[in-house]
Amino acid sequence: MVTVPTAIKVRAEDGRSVQQVNLSAFINHLPQGKSTTQFSTANASGSTSQAANILESLEAGSSLLLLDEDTCATNFMIRDRRMQALIAKEQEPITPFIDKIRQLYQEHQVSTILVMGGCGDYLEVADTVIGMTDFQPQDLTPQARQIIQSYPSDRLPEGGCQFGAIPDRQVLPGFLSDRDSESRTSKPMKSKVRDIDALVLGTQEIDLSAVEQLVEVGQVRAIATAILTLHPQITQAQSLNQVLHSLDQKVMELGLEALSPFPQGDLAQFRRLDVACVLNRLRTPTFQSSVLAPSP
Repeated sequence: MVTVPTAIKVRAEDGRSVQQVNLSAFINHLPQGKSTTQFSTANASGSTSQAANILESLEAGSSLLLLDEDTCATNFMIRDRRMQALIAKEQEPITPFIDKIRQLYQEHQVSTILVMGGCGDYLEVADTVIGMTDFQPQDLTPQARQIIQSYPSDRLPEGGCQFGAIPDRQVLPGFLSDRDSESRTSKPMKSKVRDIDALVLGTQEIDLSAVEQLVEVGQVRAIATAILTLHPQITQAQSLNQVLHSLDQKVMELGLEALSPFPQGDLAQFRRLDVACVLNRLRTPTFQSSVLAPSP
């Protein structure tokens, strides 16, 4: 595969932890008046997890989202005309991705590649339509334009005038510490890489099965080493982008082996997006919204 270095695969991820993410671009209200601008949960639904995955990717600097309808939450992707008629917009908290995809490109220059076979409404928001015929790609954009004219969907746009705010969060000091645990010690934290989709940091087991861009266990090992290196260096809240930039600079200048006091040649190159994916799946208090950040 050849693509831009900031591409990221996004999917629904039921049950994942989400911390202090501004979901208001996609979700305008939640039960019991729960905040959508500083949304946190230990057990996200399909739609809230996919919204969080997109917004966290934008926060970390992604310029290309890769989506496959097979791993997406249907109610996050589309509300067709019949469902719009049945459930009024003011009663539906989710603004579907189809109504934000153009705004995302126009306002933030973030593109989307979507594998879709079941919803023709997306033809209206696509710049290019590629179809597979006998496993060979073909440009079907002219045919798609004709179909749009012949079969209008009559959907009502629900995305508002703008995309909405992208999260701007800060990483908290001691983010790997279980503040409620009475068994804490001063021993250095350790990591254990069980496989490409499973990582243990300190006492936390992190499920990386939905982080599909990781392809080598050495990447997971390097990310774990990087996070353990970062942890004691963050003595006050600082922006996630500042943390990721500092890590980028260190690796660029000194190489991967500089991340470990005991280099063994078993680390593989990773991206800042990959580090953000791991941090975003920690279940100890890791982030605070910039709204909550103390004045410098």
